[in-house]
Amino acid sequence: MNLSIRNGVEADLPAIRDILNHYILESAVTFEVEEVSIENRREWFKQFDPVGRHQLIVAEVDGKVAGYAASIRFHERPAYEPSIMTSVYISKTQLGNGIGETLYRVLLSGVEKTGLVHRAYGLVVIPNPASVKLHEKLGFRETGVLHEAGYKLGKYHDVKIYAVSYTHLRAHETREDRGF
Repeated sequence: MNLSIRNGVEADLPAIRDILNHYILESAVTFEVEEVSIENRREWFKQFDPVGRHQLIVAEVDGKVAGYAASIRFHERPAYEPSIMTSVYISKTQLGNGIGETLYRVLLSGVEKTGLVHRAYGLVVIPNPASVKLHEKLGFRETGVLHEAGYKLGKYHDVKIYAVSYTHLRAHETREDRGF
């Protein structure tokens, strides 16, 4: 297996769409319920910056997109800006090869280096022992459970909230420093 990790580019969007659509249709690991389109992924792609707090990291195996990890805005209100939501999705043909851990490590390292992130959150629809193990292995700690938070595939699902903190955030930035 020839694995390479890099920043995501717009040309990756068809593969990213296909990976995500598999999970949308076949599982409850995402609470999306309708397949996403290329147009949807193009709009989603606009938020990413390779050196900012919102990053998209892609794994390729033998030149083909095998998975991706992303950090996105945690919440729309300005006070939440130092927090991000993270996720990782792997092609169903590449599960169990350690790609998710590699992607997540690269993503978390990248956002930590920005100095702009105080806390990263991961939401895990349970049961999902592989995702729980991955988050805990990477230093995330369970901070709560949202009971019956979503309804998909004919039943309600609980969601565990995991968080990891970065203490080096520029804590004394003002709204003006950030362009508000």
